[in-house]
Amino acid sequence: MSLPEKFQERLVQTLRERGANSICEVCGKNNWAVIDQAVSIQVTDLSGTWQLPPPQIPSGGLVCNNCGNIRLFALGVLGLLPTVPVEGKK
Repeated sequence: MSLPEKFQERLVQTLRERGANSICEVCGKNNWAVIDQAVSIQVTDLSGTWQLPPPQIPSGGLVCNNCGNIRLFALGVLGLLPTVPVEGKK
């Protein structure tokens, strides 16, 4: 499921407002594309206790169009988690 274009624009705007460096730390270019899908980072508890499905960090991502470097940003920290309606509630 693709992220809406407005959401992608909002991610980029939020990163600008927060002073995120737009220069790629790998190649030094400023040529990014927003990943049009949400990315989830699985969190693993190494204590031996497993939870299925594992906890995840919903993230938005950018890809450098020059070198392929990928940056991921936690949507919750940026205040960009989409609200999901709970069944039976309006």
